[in-house]
Amino acid sequence: KLITCSVIGIAHRRPQGESYDQAIRNDETGLWQCPFCQQDNFPELSEVWNHFDSGSCPGQAVGVKARLDNGVTGFIPTKFISDKVVKRPEERVKVGMTVHCRIMKINIEKFSVDLTCRSSDLSDKNNEWKLPKDTYYDFDTEATHLKQDEELKKKQQRTTYIKRVIAHPSFHNINFKQAEKMMETMDQGDVIIRPSSKGENHLTVTWKVSEGIYQHVDVREEGKENAFSLGSTLWINTEVCG
Repeated sequence: KLITCSVIGIAHRRPQGESYDQAIRNDETGLWQCPFCQQDNFPELSEVWNHFDSGSCPGQAVGVKARLDNGVTGFIPTKFISDKVVKRPEERVKVGMTVHCRIMKINIEKFSVDLTCRSSDLSDKNNEWKLPKDTYYDFDTEATHLKQDEELKKKQQRTTYIKRVIAHPSFHNINFKQAEKMMETMDQGDVIIRPSSKGENHLTVTWKVSEGIYQHVDVREEGKENAFSLGSTLWINTEVCG
């Protein structure tokens, strides 16, 4: 089952005296790294072991502690935080953050659940977490629907505007995402005129209101000679453009 939960802490396993390991030195920075908690800003090797002996080392991070909306506690083992290797969970999540998870196991006696928030587990493309389908399940219809969904996505990704031939320095045959991308390097108040997804009788004027803020204005054309030409009269809502 997919759920959302709040991060309440990072779980560590404190190293035992007999579990000493070798500290690691970063050749680029010259700093040393604790082999347990992965803290990597120690100028001297002796500081690594002072950090350990003084009890400052929390130990190896083993997972993320979380709480569900119903009050049940949850645990996300480190290897289930991401499809990529995660050594320091605190770099991926923060206390109070809401994360999307899938329940892997319910621990009734402990009144807790084991969770995963790996993208591959959340999407579950291989149906590893779904309930098994019975013998009467219509696999053929499911395959047909999945194919239709895929074709619809491809169709939506295609160009949704008619390319136009307009001789104007501000005109570009691009869509709104491309227009906003161009706007990133333009000045406040600059304008891009482009084809409209509403059809051949419309244009869109995109202008830069401020950094990261753009307005897309619909312009209706009338008196067109053909589908590609510019209309003799341009309207914005009920007003004629100059």
